[in-house]
Amino acid sequence: MRSTTTYAVVDIETTGTSMDGSNRMLQFSCVFINNQKIVNTFNTMINPGIPIPIEVQKLTGISDKNVRKAPFFEDIVGTIYSLLQDTVFVAHNINFDYRFLNEEFLRCGYPELSIQGIDTVQLSQIILPTLPSYRLTYLGEYFAIRHEHPHHADSDAFVTAKLFLLLLRAVNNLPVQVLKIINRFRENLLFQTGDCFADALKKQRSRTERLPNYLEAVGELVLRAEVLTIEKTREHDYPQTREQKEKLFGKFLEWRPTQSEMMDEAYHLLIQQEEKQLMIEAPTGLGKTLGYLIPALYAAVKGHPSVVSTATTTLQMQLLEQTVPLLRQIMPFNFTVAVLKGSHNYIDLQKFVSSLSKPQSKPSRLLQLRIVVWLTMTKTGDLSELHLTKMQDPLFDDIRHKGPLSIESSSSYYTHDFVLQQQLRQATADLIITNHSYLLNHAEGLGGFKKKSLIIDEAQHFGSIALKSNRAVIDFDLIKIISDTLLVKIGSQRSFSFKELEQQYFLSSSEAKKIAAQIRVIDKRVPILRELLKQRFLRKEEKENKEAAFNEVAVKTSKFQGFVKEHLVDYQKIAKAKAEFQIQLLRLKTKFIEFKSQERLDGNTRTFILDFIDGGLELLKVLENWHRFELDELDQIAEETVISLQIPTKQINGHLRLSFGLFKTNNYLSPFIYSKFEHTLFVGAALVLPEGSDYMKNQLDLAKETKVLKLNGSFDYRNQALGLLIADAPDIVADTEGYVAYLGRVIEDILSNNNKQTMILFNSLEMISKIYDYLRQAEVSDERLIIAQGITGSNEKIIKMFELGDNAVLLGSGTFWEGIDLPKDRLELLVITRLPFQPPDTLVNRAKYRLAQSQGQDSFKTIALPEAMFRLKQGLGRLIRTKEDKGVVIVLDSRVVSRTYGAKLREVFPHEMPVRIIESTEIQNYLFDFWEN
Repeated sequence: MRSTTTYAVVDIETTGTSMDGSNRMLQFSCVFINNQKIVNTFNTMINPGIPIPIEVQKLTGISDKNVRKAPFFEDIVGTIYSLLQDTVFVAHNINFDYRFLNEEFLRCGYPELSIQGIDTVQLSQIILPTLPSYRLTYLGEYFAIRHEHPHHADSDAFVTAKLFLLLLRAVNNLPVQVLKIINRFRENLLFQTGDCFADALKKQRSRTERLPNYLEAVGELVLRAEVLTIEKTREHDYPQTREQKEKLFGKFLEWRPTQSEMMDEAYHLLIQQEEKQLMIEAPTGLGKTLGYLIPALYAAVKGHPSVVSTATTTLQMQLLEQTVPLLRQIMPFNFTVAVLKGSHNYIDLQKFVSSLSKPQSKPSRLLQLRIVVWLTMTKTGDLSELHLTKMQDPLFDDIRHKGPLSIESSSSYYTHDFVLQQQLRQATADLIITNHSYLLNHAEGLGGFKKKSLIIDEAQHFGSIALKSNRAVIDFDLIKIISDTLLVKIGSQRSFSFKELEQQYFLSSSEAKKIAAQIRVIDKRVPILRELLKQRFLRKEEKENKEAAFNEVAVKTSKFQGFVKEHLVDYQKIAKAKAEFQIQLLRLKTKFIEFKSQERLDGNTRTFILDFIDGGLELLKVLENWHRFELDELDQIAEETVISLQIPTKQINGHLRLSFGLFKTNNYLSPFIYSKFEHTLFVGAALVLPEGSDYMKNQLDLAKETKVLKLNGSFDYRNQALGLLIADAPDIVADTEGYVAYLGRVIEDILSNNNKQTMILFNSLEMISKIYDYLRQAEVSDERLIIAQGITGSNEKIIKMFELGDNAVLLGSGTFWEGIDLPKDRLELLVITRLPFQPPDTLVNRAKYRLAQSQGQDSFKTIALPEAMFRLKQGLGRLIRTKEDKGVVIVLDSRVVSRTYGAKLREVFPHEMPVRIIESTEIQNYLFDFWEN
């Protein structure tokens, strides 16, 4: 910051965001900074001359009454214009404030501002690349800047000014190498935001400061240097007694008898030889995560390390970022943790550096600058640390890791490669944290020579994820697209091709012809098989389902085996070409490393070869399931696998996909997953139904005699919660239209008469859309913030909106039934619109039901009903998350009362929770009585 420069930090409130001349200013505020200090402020309310929209009044708290006696903008335009002269304009989202002001200046006959500008949003994104939000309110909380009145221009301008000073300090502390990279691309930033980094670089160059110990210069980048300090001897005994546990927990945790029981049982399993498996149902609020992690770490000290697997990568990161730091404070010894995910979750450093030299869009450049700073912070290289809700930027296709085979051993980044570091940590870690999908694909490697124990958290999902994980897909059209692309690269007449590689003696003519020949076999014969499959299995269905957007047909294994036998020559030629191409690609890569180390390749040649190798790896990846055509394998999987063909019917170039999917886990999980580990502990909040644990044992491929520990919950449901079952709702099956109309009316009535934070659960996005449209047209949308899955943003975005919202309403389906933690007043009212039965007509469900019926079982009682009971149990678990919570659940599906199976579903409500069967007209009275008492 130059001491002579005056920075004008501006914020405005307006009647709307459109700049078509229809909106006006309500408030203008400015905080002046000079020589790193706030030196003056200016604030004024403004009469817009038009009514203030209701939503703006709600957001800002500024009403028509507040501005009635305020000056019009025309009365103070000269003052504001002169105040801003000879300053640098700073704003949080400068494109709005700067442009809106200029529109107003032009309207009043003044020239546009031509002063320099800085955007604190972009500064924050670069300096703080891992934050989940860059909203001003969030940044204020993050830096503990007092925010008197959010969405008031005077308060927002003050917070922005304080934020700006903190950000400039951070910019000045960036390493020189980082500043150099940012400075190269500063023109891609808004206004003169990049000048902040240019000024910092000038200051840094005048000093000769060394990097701190925790940073290391590697090639063009600055990376975090991780230093591990582990005790050589760790003799610590597990705390058996209550007194020992209380001493361990200290000030961090309170002793809970049920959590203590869980710890003891888990520790006993992990260190003894007799029992191999144990299921523990641990209700919400028990502290189940620490209940298994603490004994796992004590077992690791005794030479029994563990692999912990949870349902999603999000939950995996929660363990790492929230639970592990707490454990480091609690445990009396140091321990090592490795986090394992698929390679595509990590950044490839070499590819990232290469991307800096390629042309990029401005959003991609901004992302690169964020990553350059993030690399000085991250110890893992896991791209999810950037907290991007969707990684859709094309840059990610270039910089994602493609696995160990893609790493260049000659690269200066080789020893710092995050995937290799991940594998090295795995070998010595006390605790390995992974997710179910990774575990299911890497069980052999995770178990290792010295067998570890396996802890499966969120075990209720493990069976279903196993089925999804074993869904192998062959996309015939994608194979053709990639092989075409490679052939164009090989023989291009207009740009770089294999001819240039021959001229530079990198490839001989015969080597080039061999590579091209194998790709041509794939390119020619895959489309032939595609058409034959389509003609054999899809022609009839295409004629019958002309109106359907998507055509999917199950193929009997016996018929598919017959097809393979008829066309065995085509399949085998493609399989042979794939194997030959894999060998040739490996040779190509080896030769590339050799030539590069000898500096025998120019920049264009290196780029071409790397692109070709990447394309070759992509081709091998889309062909990785080609072995599914093998007759021996088809014989082995015949009983457990459903084979299907799918193709979009409304798309001209729709891809034909052949899928192989397991539809039952029996005889799969035990031999292929659990057998790789010494012991297996299954933990979850919903593992046992009222009639017992047989259903979940079947889903998890466990023996009936497997021991089960069902722990009691710690919540006072009698006083904390209420269940309302509505008996007079229309029959959802017989009268769908009537049910939709009923839902709209009842939900509107509930929301209009209650101001509680509300989540409404559905079974389909289509129903969400209908109810959302209904509520948007009703008056309740003026009073409540209504957020809808699939409509108002990504799942991650709408969860954030709901968590930060006041008096908000969330309409959700699918994943919103589970795994979402909304304690205290973040969720007070839960509405279940429809009982969570799975659609019976999917290919997998049809196969499951058909198998059950062939074995003389009632598929509804043995599959559909237990699935719905578990799903309902998970949904109910969203409501009460702490001992301070209080909430009501309303079920608007009368089948829970009217059908004979309704009694079974009612049994999954917590035993102590008061449950009332009522009419729709009684809802408000019960809600009023509950909240008043």
